[in-house]
Amino acid sequence: MKRNRFTVIAVIVLVIASLYFLVFKSGFSTIGEKDNEFAVKDTGSITKIFIANKNNQSVTLTRISKGQWMVNGHFIARADCINTLLYTINMVAIKGVIDPRSWNTVIKNLSSSAIKVEIYEGDNRAKVYYVGGETADELGTYMLMANSKTEENYKQPYITYIPGFDGYLTTRYFIKEEDWRDRSVFQYYPYDLKSVSMIYPGADSSFRITIAGRNQFILDNPLTNRKAGMFDTMAVKQYLTYYQSVSWEVTAPTEKEDSIVHSPPFVIMRVEDAKGKVTTVKLYHRWATDNQREKYGIDYKYDPDRMFALVNDKDFVIAQYFVFGKMMQPAAYFFR
Repeated sequence: MKRNRFTVIAVIVLVIASLYFLVFKSGFSTIGEKDNEFAVKDTGSITKIFIANKNNQSVTLTRISKGQWMVNGHFIARADCINTLLYTINMVAIKGVIDPRSWNTVIKNLSSSAIKVEIYEGDNRAKVYYVGGETADELGTYMLMANSKTEENYKQPYITYIPGFDGYLTTRYFIKEEDWRDRSVFQYYPYDLKSVSMIYPGADSSFRITIAGRNQFILDNPLTNRKAGMFDTMAVKQYLTYYQSVSWEVTAPTEKEDSIVHSPPFVIMRVEDAKGKVTTVKLYHRWATDNQREKYGIDYKYDPDRMFALVNDKDFVIAQYFVFGKMMQPAAYFFR
């Protein structure tokens, strides 16, 4: 009886030893190697982030000043997206190792569809890792680290997460340049402005507000230069607050640009800030769709939700009335 007991114990010990060797020595964990340090604790030291997929598409995010980044050296990056990415880079942690039964599947998926991430501190490449898909419960993300100097992949992929966040992280490492670029048109406090013009071609409701000083405004018609007499300065002050956060929605289809921008806009906005920077926005109608007419029960000629916009005669985009509509007031707005 004792012999059988010792035999069972010996078998258990051998099984545990085998599992230890399998898990900790053959790739399912790499204790002693720095293959699980995905997080960068000091994100203020990061100067550049390179993200690429398996289709040879990539984006490079470069810090140009405190709180401001460039996308591919062409556009200012969206602050919200940069902040989310930096938070992810800072907080990503290990949730667990891969179940040996799914090892081959995870490695195959990482090899075929993972997103490569390179993180730089100065000119030094500090981190290289690959971001895979989500776990079955969508609460973890498969990641694999590589040597930052040689780019040689470590053997052990991990399940990662952000403590306190329910979801996966893959979508935070996106590639498309358009999704990264800043969409802001106006970001001004009232006294950061010098003048604001709203021009309605062929109409008498155009106006221009010039900020002459604290609580001092000039209201006139930019087409006739005729100054207004008494007007509601509180309405002017309220109106100028509308320029604090104004952004377009998405870029517009380029195949429509020529036909649209060569037609007359129905509104022209011209804003000059206190430093002399001028921003012009030309707004154009979009045709309403049958779905919109059916949805609202009104026979709209033009899209009641969105319009085309040409920003500084350069960026052809789509803007929402919900965002721009509050600024599209007639001159009578200031005489209520």
